[in-house]
Amino acid sequence: MKNTRNRSLFIYFILFGFIAGLVYFIYEFIVDAHYWAMQPINRHLSEGVSDGGKILDRNGVVLSETKDGKRKYADDADVRRAMLHVVGDGCVLIPTSVQSRYTQELFGYNIVTGLGAPKTLNTNKDIELTLESKICSTVCKAFKKEKGTAIAYNYVTGEIICMVSLPTYDVYNKPDLSKDSNGEYEGVYINRALSSSFVPGSIFKVITAAVALDCIKDVESKTYKCERLKIYDGEKVTCMSSHGKIGIQMGLCKSCDIVFGDIAVDLGRDVMQRGVEKFGFNKPINVDGITLAESKYDLTDASEADLAWSGIGQYKDLVNPMHMLMIMGAFANGGIPIQPHVVGKMLMGDNIPVFISSALPYSRMTDGKIADKVKSMMRYTMKNQYGDSMFPGMKICAKTGTGEVGNGEKPQGWMVGFSEDKNFPVAFVVIVENSGFGIKTAGPIASIMMKEIRKSY
Repeated sequence: MKNTRNRSLFIYFILFGFIAGLVYFIYEFIVDAHYWAMQPINRHLSEGVSDGGKILDRNGVVLSETKDGKRKYADDADVRRAMLHVVGDGCVLIPTSVQSRYTQELFGYNIVTGLGAPKTLNTNKDIELTLESKICSTVCKAFKKEKGTAIAYNYVTGEIICMVSLPTYDVYNKPDLSKDSNGEYEGVYINRALSSSFVPGSIFKVITAAVALDCIKDVESKTYKCERLKIYDGEKVTCMSSHGKIGIQMGLCKSCDIVFGDIAVDLGRDVMQRGVEKFGFNKPINVDGITLAESKYDLTDASEADLAWSGIGQYKDLVNPMHMLMIMGAFANGGIPIQPHVVGKMLMGDNIPVFISSALPYSRMTDGKIADKVKSMMRYTMKNQYGDSMFPGMKICAKTGTGEVGNGEKPQGWMVGFSEDKNFPVAFVVIVENSGFGIKTAGPIASIMMKEIRKSY
């Protein structure tokens, strides 16, 4: 009798577990079935759907749409190449692309008919991007055969106007990577603006300057002595030139390594670490729901010379380009950056908007007065070092950088900046990988990009 009762209890326990599991499954099916169906790994499902939503640029140019059950892409091959990493190519290999991330919105789904809903029940949406594809195409071509990324956004609205990543390819002519013996397509599936981080070099000096302005009393009147080489605790730090006695503003203008090495050492490890982390280093940052590759700043095992090099933008420093764009937005915008976004609107039916993006502030990175002082220093650098002829009539504040990577490779060439003209509130970041001095490699591309964007304002 006892055995029978125990067996019955065991059966009841199994039955209860089965019913509970079934109820949970049904609940999950009702709530999350659309997520299961629309996972990027099931991309083949949407390819056979006869009515998928469009992806358009800010001017209504069709970048991707469904025709005859197949995804079609922009008519212009240069646009297809430029927009690859944003739009996607119908596979799962570019997970940050709009087609990978917004499959449910583009192709619709309901619990009864799945992806096969009739038009009257269809929930497909068109997605209008903030990007201007013609500008992206022009900037993409400016890279020629170099790798890198160029991005620009309106630092008041957060709208990303241009974002390209190289290398790229035409979605109608995909490369065979097994035959890429010279590395032409290395990292082709990565959107470098979002998913990569690089040695910043001298662009990092604007952050060091901000920390110094916040933490060193009278730093603006202080002078440093640059004789091209300085020994920190037995280790060498070198500069490109011998600048003599020089202050922080002229130090930024001339990109003096000794000035910013000395500033970092004066601040000390703890103050530098805390100050840099206020700008978003060493923590995840999300843009349009995508977690950026993390920017890194770590002085845990740093010697005094390492600390000096870290203030210069070397040592272990790494910066994500989109994060750097936000930092430019912070300096332009009184210390608080607006979060960048690439999705402007989602439309249903007869162009009825069901989503419209808005300007969302990120957390404060620096004090407003300090942001204005760094802005003034960057404007001084642009006028007196690079020349306003690069960006005619735009009132650009800028800094270049040359991130040394070692191992016999050429450095990363950077140019970052923004316009202080409130009628043209655009910030930009350009990096050309393993290319040499930023002013020579990233500078011309930044100039082309900003001139093209200026035409649309």
